[in-house]
Amino acid sequence: MNSLPTSIYTQDPGSTTRILGIEPILFRRIMHLGWPVIIGMLSQTAINIVDLLFIGRLPGDIAVPGAAAIFSSVILIWVFGGFLSAISVGTQAISARRFSEGKFSAAGKVLTNSLAVAIISSVVMFFAIYPFAGNLITFLTPLERVQEIGESYTSLRLLGLPAMVMMAAYKSFYDGLGRVRVHMTIAIVMNIANIALCYLLIFGFSIFGITVPAMDIDGAAIAAVIASYIGLFLMIMWTFRKEDRRAFGVYNFSNLNWGVAWAVIKLSVWSGLATVVLMAGVGLFNKIVGEVDKIEGLTEVNSSAASIVTNIMLLVFMGCLAFGTSTATLVSQSVGAKNFSLASRYGWQSALVAVYGVAIFGLVCFIFPEPVLQVFMPHEAKADSLKNLVVTHALPSLRLVVMVLSPIAAGAMVLTQALYGAGKTRYVLIVEFLLHFFVLVPLAYLFAVVMGLGLIGCWISGIIYGVGLLTATGIKFAAGGWKKTII
Repeated sequence: MNSLPTSIYTQDPGSTTRILGIEPILFRRIMHLGWPVIIGMLSQTAINIVDLLFIGRLPGDIAVPGAAAIFSSVILIWVFGGFLSAISVGTQAISARRFSEGKFSAAGKVLTNSLAVAIISSVVMFFAIYPFAGNLITFLTPLERVQEIGESYTSLRLLGLPAMVMMAAYKSFYDGLGRVRVHMTIAIVMNIANIALCYLLIFGFSIFGITVPAMDIDGAAIAAVIASYIGLFLMIMWTFRKEDRRAFGVYNFSNLNWGVAWAVIKLSVWSGLATVVLMAGVGLFNKIVGEVDKIEGLTEVNSSAASIVTNIMLLVFMGCLAFGTSTATLVSQSVGAKNFSLASRYGWQSALVAVYGVAIFGLVCFIFPEPVLQVFMPHEAKADSLKNLVVTHALPSLRLVVMVLSPIAAGAMVLTQALYGAGKTRYVLIVEFLLHFFVLVPLAYLFAVVMGLGLIGCWISGIIYGVGLLTATGIKFAAGGWKKTII
């Protein structure tokens, strides 16, 4: 069933020698679960990154507003898709506990009900928001060209909403069992498919006498949707393996139970609302960056630069989120086994590992920022002045973000996921709400617009937000009240 018995994860190795604060035995366990999750999440996240990479190779008058449009669109997709995908929090926490208790059929029942909620909610959400995609993009950015591109791209990407939410349910179930390589493998296949489709659809192709014209940015959206459904199909096929069918009985309709579904929803809803708050804050942040462009008369340059820096950060944060996901599993299984001390140590160790890893990556980006930025926005022979301007504006922001904001946010993200695994989702929602709407957004406007610091002012507000999140999650996790949570 599992490459490592759950007793290994929930067994306390006792006091061990620490190297730079790291316990080697716990580090190996965290990495055993963490590295496949990192690869899987980075591969899935790379669907958005690949869009940006290919679009950056289009002419500057398309690439620059296109990069900004992708940022606005991803924010919108995650407001709704991220809210629904938060079902993963409840699914992972409860299935991990049931699995650690040896109740395999009860763990399978969790996935059955999670899938039912995912299908119904995603279909309803799609029909509710699809007609208003243009209005929502217009709200997120004041730049007309970005609005135009973003509306078309978003409308297409929303077609993948059901696949996104169902995939979250499947992924979190297997992550909760500690079988993190399942999603990793499928996510890699998804990303390979997306890369191939992106290239063909963005730039056009001709084969067997059939010519498909270049679709530019719309081609990237179509490729992402197709890749997401390929991933979903492969995940469904995996669950039909005889071993899993017998152990979990996921597709047994008698598993449908409102009590189980409600338990998943109740545990997940606060995380979903926290995602909405998070992305709403990022959306307003994005709107402020657009206002900076209008004030400076730079036509999408700051917005495009912010999009690139954010996507570089996203690669880093997905790695942290992956550590957080494995931490949530380890915390949930340890709590299920009543080993609260071990659960606490897993949280702190994962946060420390994430900070170290991000600091190393940040140092590389700080020393070589321009080559990193030109991966996303190449300007051959410096001929494309608009692309060159984007890279120039992004340089100081990237250096500030990778050396200051990223390590702070890394620790905060892991502790946030640890609290999710321990069931403290409502606390995270309250903290995110207060920090986004009373710290991040107002300070971004104050520094960037009122004080005239421009894009750098926006990132300074982000640093203050990160410090607040790390402090709030650190205090809560250290207090230990989550140890009394029963799922």
